[in-house]
Amino acid sequence: MKKIPFAVIFSIVLGLAAFIPAGNKPIFTPVPVPDTTLTTTDQGIDVLKQVKAMNADKMPTPPTHFNAGHVSFTDINDYLKKTKDGFVIKLPSNTNVPTPSVHDGKVYVSGGFGSKQYFAFNSKTGEKEWAVNIDDDGPSSGVIENDVLVYNTESCTIFATDAKTGKYLWSHFLGDPLMSMPAVANGKVFTAYPCYANSGFNEEVKENGKLAYNMKSSHVLIAMDLKTGNIVWQKWIDGDVMSAPVADGENLYITSFPGTVYKFNQKDGEILSAKYMRATSAPIIKDGEMTVSRRSDRDGNAMESIAQVNEENMTVTKQFAKKEAQYLSKNVQAKSQLKTTSMSYDAGNGFAGGAPSSSGAYIAEENIGQSNVSSLQSFQGSRILSYKGKNYNTMGDEIVCTDKEGKTTWSSKLSGDMHSVGGFLGTPPLAVGGKIIVATYNGDIQIMDAESGKVETTYTTGENIRYQPVVEEGWIYVTTTSGKLIAINTEKPELTGWPMWGGNAQHTNIVQ
Repeated sequence: MKKIPFAVIFSIVLGLAAFIPAGNKPIFTPVPVPDTTLTTTDQGIDVLKQVKAMNADKMPTPPTHFNAGHVSFTDINDYLKKTKDGFVIKLPSNTNVPTPSVHDGKVYVSGGFGSKQYFAFNSKTGEKEWAVNIDDDGPSSGVIENDVLVYNTESCTIFATDAKTGKYLWSHFLGDPLMSMPAVANGKVFTAYPCYANSGFNEEVKENGKLAYNMKSSHVLIAMDLKTGNIVWQKWIDGDVMSAPVADGENLYITSFPGTVYKFNQKDGEILSAKYMRATSAPIIKDGEMTVSRRSDRDGNAMESIAQVNEENMTVTKQFAKKEAQYLSKNVQAKSQLKTTSMSYDAGNGFAGGAPSSSGAYIAEENIGQSNVSSLQSFQGSRILSYKGKNYNTMGDEIVCTDKEGKTTWSSKLSGDMHSVGGFLGTPPLAVGGKIIVATYNGDIQIMDAESGKVETTYTTGENIRYQPVVEEGWIYVTTTSGKLIAINTEKPELTGWPMWGGNAQHTNIVQ
């Protein structure tokens, strides 16, 4: 990986200054960094001491009082179209719509990045159950536990509502922007928000001839009570959470956009481990082992691989499936259709000058190639799916299946011009009923044999798709970049059990 040169840091400072009112300019001065090519070691960098220091008693305390948002009931008209195998719902915003959620006969969906609405529809007929207006735009995918629906909005607020009725329960105006989905486990809600505790940049440096990582506390990881919204604990972290927190057993895991993987105790927030490893997806945890994708650059070229990590001591035990990863290259992504669209989306939400400094977008761009609020909110990466002892993930333009030893058992190329389109040509895989399902950017939903990778059934939507579908009781629900929710009845009830992004409210991405 190339170290961030001084010229880049200086341009970032100028960008940050554009978002700071006169009289409140940054008080820090960036230190010139030699333009030296560095390669992150296979083991990454243990930063547990730094994280604990960021959260020491002498550090500033995260805020404990947040203003509440507002919710009011509304309506939606002329939205439903029946199809031969289901229905299509046209939402008003015409912007990219996050993954829906299915629960108790209803499908729940954000109005899209450019929307200030959330909806619940009958999951079999598409008829409206309830619709609400909220006072912030860009609602995320929702999670549902104990009949409570929780979702973030890009512009600032986390909302909790009664899933059955849409009735408002609680909310917190946390900070702008919020770019991850929340997770729910053991009666708690977990998410992150921007809140600078000290000035500066996360950066790789050389100390005594060894690669090191200087960490800055730019965001807060917060745990709240599901029923009341009361704060349980908060911890400083080095960036927003990539995709969503992952709850497994008694622990909580996150990947930050700079690429640091953390492990916390869910109950009290105790920081158990933290390793900077340029991770590029939310992790999964199974049988004492963590699996995550990561940058593995070589000779200045963007590369990505899959890493298996001992969950207890955070030691990398295997690294495999390494491939060129121009889908993570900031230079390639800057010229793509996704960049153009993301700039337009951001401008519509008040970010005409680009993502605000509070987002940490410039640091995220160094790791995953994206630097807009909308593209960071929708980034899902090469998220690994664990199914029957094998790992499945979409790496740019290819679906890859690997075994426990890291051997690739099959791979399947996806059609399309990845460089021109930008981002990934397929969504993270999901597993239901012995099948693997992937939605492609070009609008195909592929049902594949898990063992061979053979595509058995294809549903063509004619739309562009960026978010992972969900599947329940034989129905596939997928959202589009043009503001639609498409429901497909496969008439195969064995295809069930994936009602939310990542499979459940904990986002574990594991199917036994």
